[in-house]
Amino acid sequence: MLRRYRTHLFLALVAFACAQGWNRWNIQAMLHDPMTAQQVSAGGSVMAVDDASYLQAVDALLGDRPDLVNTALPARPDLRAPGYRLWYLLPRLFFPPTTSVRLLILFQCMLYALAVALLWETLRMHDIAPLIRWTLCLLFVVMPTFHGFLFHTLTEGVTPALSLAVLCGSLIAYTTRSTKWLVFAAVIWALLVFTRPALVWVGAAVIPTAWLLWRSFPRVAFMVVLVLAPTAIWWVRNSIMSGEPVGLHPVYRADEPGINRPVHGAFWELAKSWGARGDQFHGVIEPAFRAAMVCDTSSVYAAQFIQLAPSGSLTTQQEAELRDAFHRWQRFNCTELAPALIGADRTLKHTSPTEQEIERTLERITSEWRGSHLLHHHAFVPLHVLRDLVAHSNLNLILFQRTLRGKPLMEFLRWCSAILHVALMIAVLLAALLRVPSPLRWCAWGACAYVGYLAYVQRGVEERYTLPVLFIAVACAAFVLGRGGAETQRAH
Repeated sequence: MLRRYRTHLFLALVAFACAQGWNRWNIQAMLHDPMTAQQVSAGGSVMAVDDASYLQAVDALLGDRPDLVNTALPARPDLRAPGYRLWYLLPRLFFPPTTSVRLLILFQCMLYALAVALLWETLRMHDIAPLIRWTLCLLFVVMPTFHGFLFHTLTEGVTPALSLAVLCGSLIAYTTRSTKWLVFAAVIWALLVFTRPALVWVGAAVIPTAWLLWRSFPRVAFMVVLVLAPTAIWWVRNSIMSGEPVGLHPVYRADEPGINRPVHGAFWELAKSWGARGDQFHGVIEPAFRAAMVCDTSSVYAAQFIQLAPSGSLTTQQEAELRDAFHRWQRFNCTELAPALIGADRTLKHTSPTEQEIERTLERITSEWRGSHLLHHHAFVPLHVLRDLVAHSNLNLILFQRTLRGKPLMEFLRWCSAILHVALMIAVLLAALLRVPSPLRWCAWGACAYVGYLAYVQRGVEERYTLPVLFIAVACAAFVLGRGGAETQRAH
């Protein structure tokens, strides 16, 4: 039995060691850099702005954060799907927060290692040539291209491995006609959606396998309903708490006691039309918000926001209206929101008349600008975002961005990683177009649609958003290359 799985075990151990090695080297580099040392948590994870929204709810549930429970804020919808909290809750039931974070990042590395072993088994069962299997799996194991978020306490610590597990389980069930593997894939799919609803498309791999095994539309539909039920229940609860239907990721809320109120979303919609990156937009709007909360309403912030627009694209009237709208937003934060935060309600419960007026102005300018720059908004910006999503090295660790940057070996690694990243993304497209097993082809189409959504609708260029696609792309590359090899053999 052990002999049968010795390669799986070898790859999993090397994957775990490499994930730990790259990330612990990164942590040490961050601790020795005064600019990044404060980003390392006591548990040894890399801290990000979103950490609190995932971890604090568990600490509050277990009674360690009375400041979060004993608050005057009304019940509000949950910003995050609760799946990732389960990973943190498991160690927190037995250990304090610091130890739990250490265990959480350990679990994430183990999950990644298991996904590598599962991929090897999948490729083996589908008779992918050994050279292709070994090449891709070793790249998957060794290259830090795939390790960048394993020490973050964000959903990206688990969702890439879960996505690959859904695909691999579906492919194994497809070739072995195994109901057990289909159930495995469906359960992991349910956990994935409960963790990150936007990745529901990964389950496209499960549908053709279920149809192959059952040939029954009611059974397949019932399975999908069961998979989505946990997330649906959470969504219904969120909507009840809100008093109206809300999105699966309700970022902009009328009762938000901070920056993420609907008017902030209106500013972002306009900035997206221009092609402004998320980091550029937030680099302007967040300092302006903080300043306005202490009644610093300097016009310099409005000027910085307007500079995000393509040069000469705003009319004189639009620019004047934008300056006025921005100033009114600053005054609102100073005279209405800031006082409300220290009042009895601790927030403004509804969108105020001032905010509504600002939103109407921004929506009108956005509509006018998009109508006057159709090609820029509908083609140039999405293509630019798509290029940024695909053509990069995915080496996001501070170790690579600061400590080693510019060194010859580092630049060689960066180019190798970038070439690998681009090649894998192309493999996803090819898997959607070529004759590969149905679960893989359906999943590849889902991945293409997801990347298209990121480029055209969300326009958010963050490496972590496409990491699940990158993991799936390794399997896509194996089958695309394997198909080429099989056709070459038939030709001879």
